[in-house]
This record gives sequence, C-alpha cells and structure tokens, in this order.
Amino acid sequence: MLKNLRIPIFAKFSLLATLAIFAIVATISTSILKRQRVQFTEQLIKFGSTMARYAATNSPEDLLEEAELSLYQLVSDIAKNEEVVFALVVNSNEIIQAHSDINQKGVRYVVPAESELLHEEEGLQLRSYQDAGENLLLFSSPVLYQGLKIGEVQLCLTKKYIEASIVRAKVFILMMTLVITLTGIVMSMVLSFYFSRPIQRLVVAVEEIGKGNFAYRVNLARNDELGDLGEAINRMAEDLRLKERIQTSFGRYVTPEIVERILASPDDEWMKGTRLEATIMFVDIRGFTALAERSDPDAVVELLNSYFRLVTDIIIKHGGYLDKFVGDAVMGVFGALIPDPVHAESAVRAAVEVRHHLPELNQRLPTIGGQIQVGIGINTGEVVAGNLGSSKRMEYTVIGDNVNVASRLTDLAGPDEVLISEHTFKKLAKDERFILQSRGSLEVKGRKEPVGIYEVLEQSAAEEQTAGEQ
Repeated sequence: MLKNLRIPIFAKFSLLATLAIFAIVATISTSILKRQRVQFTEQLIKFGSTMARYAATNSPEDLLEEAELSLYQLVSDIAKNEEVVFALVVNSNEIIQAHSDINQKGVRYVVPAESELLHEEEGLQLRSYQDAGENLLLFSSPVLYQGLKIGEVQLCLTKKYIEASIVRAKVFILMMTLVITLTGIVMSMVLSFYFSRPIQRLVVAVEEIGKGNFAYRVNLARNDELGDLGEAINRMAEDLRLKERIQTSFGRYVTPEIVERILASPDDEWMKGTRLEATIMFVDIRGFTALAERSDPDAVVELLNSYFRLVTDIIIKHGGYLDKFVGDAVMGVFGALIPDPVHAESAVRAAVEVRHHLPELNQRLPTIGGQIQVGIGINTGEVVAGNLGSSKRMEYTVIGDNVNVASRLTDLAGPDEVLISEHTFKKLAKDERFILQSRGSLEVKGRKEPVGIYEVLEQSAAEEQTAGEQ
C-alpha cells in the first residue's frame, strides 16, 4: 500500500528540508548544551575551590582561639551564595566548630561514605555525591597554622542551579528550534513550489505529447536547467510533429520500410531515380481465380491475409522490401533500398523458404476446396529505382526490362516451382547450397537474345535444416 502512495514532490522536498533543518539545529543545540554544562560545572568548581581556600586561609587564628562568633560569621557569609548547601569548620578532632546551620555545632562531622573523590590538588579535595536525588560537590581544604593542620573547612555546593540553567537553555533552544523549523518549512515549501510547478508543467507537456498533441508547447521562461529541459521538450515535440507530418505525407507508400528509410535518412536524395543492380522476385498463387470463385469471401480474405503475411515476413527477413501487391501476386526487391552484395542469393533463399512454409500454412487455413500453390520467378539485373506516381499517389518502386523478365518467369512457373534467370544463376554459380536444373530459354519481348531459365529444385541438407529452424 505504501509503495502505491503518491506523495507530491513539493511535499517530499519540504519534508526533507524540514528534517535537515531539524537535524542540524538539534545537533548544534546538543553541542551547545553539552558545552554549557561543562562551562557551568567548571565555573561552579572554580567558585567552590576559591571559597574553600578563602575560608581555610581566614580561620586559623579564630579556630585556635575558639572564636566561634567569627567562625560562624565566616561560614554564614559564604553560605549566602545560592549555590552553597552548607559550609563548616572542624577542628583536628573532626568536631564542628562553626556551621552555616548553627544547630550542627559541636557535632562530629563525617564525610559521606558514598562520596567519590574527583580531584585533589595542594590539599584541596573535590568529591561528588548524591543526597535525596540532588547532585552535590564537596570541597575540603585544610586549615593550617605554621604548617600544621589544625582543622578543616568543608564546603558543599549544589548542581541544581546548573541543571536549572540547562533547562532554561533547553527551553530557549527548543523555542528557537521551533521558530527556525517553522521558518524552514515555509521557505522549503516556497522553494519546492518554485521547482515543482515547472516540473508539473513539464509533466503535462510530456503527457500531451504522449497523446499525440505535438503542437503543445511549454513556456517556463526560466534561465536554468528546467528552462533547458522545457526547450528540449519543445524541440522534441517539434521533431515528432515533423516526423508525424512526414509519416502522414508518405503514408501513401505501400510498405513501411520506405518510410523508415526516409525518416532515418531525411537528407538522402531518395526521390531521384537511380540505376542499380537488384534482384526482383514475384510470388503468385496458381489457379487463384478459380479458387476464389468457388469459395466463401471471408475464407478468401483470410487466405490472402495469411499468405501475404507469410511472404512479406520472409522477404523482410532476408533483407528485401515489399514493393507491391498485384492482385494475389507479391513483388519483392532485394538490393535496392539496402545495399546487399548477395541480393541474388537472398532472393533465392527467400523463395525456397516461402515454398518450405506453404504446407504448414495450408494446414492452418480453413478448407476452401484446395491448397495454396505458388509460382515464383526471380531475375537479377539493372533497374531504375525511384518514386513513381502522381501528386495524389506515389510509390517507391523499381522498373525496367529486368522487372518484366521476373514477371514472365513467374507466369511460366508451375505450382511450387521457383524459376530463376540466367543472370541470377550466374550470381549463384559458385554457390553449391542450391540444386539447380536448366529449363531451356525464354524469348522476351524487346530482347534480341533469349533468357536462360533454371529451376531451383531444393537446398542442400544443411541449408534446408537452417531454413526449417528459422
């Protein structure tokens, strides 16, 4: 379900920007809070150390003289600071001589057993312990008189004010984080709309072009990558519109191969007539007129469509192109559109394959009172290739005497016979893959010399196996 959930890009951008801002602020805030805690603790320790040494320095005479009032005044002044929990002075017997809480005077002072020694320097000890969940720091400084220890000052400070300061800092930082995050959300949404709206317009343009509306244009008026993308889409639409016009214009061609060639090489001078050597093949159904007259029209149409499809696919497969349909005859040309040094061989192989697949086609077609049998004629020679027709209808084709020879050979071919001319035979003279048999010669109108005829009986075993696998 989550995979199918569609989230607009501006929402993703805003969310990512918000998370990034929050992560950055949180990281900075955590670092600041840690630094503040360290600084506050260092300041508290410095204060405690100073006060403990101050008390130890100013109490030796009063402790020796047991001037309790002076000692009490000393610890009371120190205890006025809000960080101080208590301050006291003990004699050498650990008896409290002065305490910020006057009720503790005369009591033996015992250092809390659970306290942990953190630091000791020049007689000053710093300990840490907890009392009722409160973190406390205990400073102990010896009271010296002429180098002899006559007592000790104990000063206890609380860290709750540090915690309170940290809490206040946390609240402040939290408020600042919220303000910065909200500001970031607004800014990221504005920025995301700045990018997502052009993208949406580009999406609409692509959808319109995908529907075939090649006249659609997107105008972003931006001097950045999105503007470049919009211009690229407009150029693509213009190219597609031009291609569509070309396809429509040349839709009068019989075969799609011609259009593909024109679109692939629009700068070629393909409209001009060209003399070239090619091989022409005609495939004609024997006895089709009689067959069509006694058969159901739908069956005849199905037969022709299947037959045309088979012959067309084989011609294209062997590198030829479909020139035209003439009734039930198919004209294919090899070596005209695409240069093929072995176009004669390609045509003969295509003819043999057509003959090879006819039995299979007859098995799949409905019974209409007979089987499809074809006669195939092939001739190789010079032809004129180009566009012929009128402004209303044109076709790319080949013309010339050699086309007529191929047509005459087709007329002479019997059912399932493949007849080739002597010109085609000479192209295959060194090729032992075909078994050929001479059928005499043919007088062709307009030619002084008769045309030799050969019949393609079969392929060699290896060739036939290859054709069958294909």
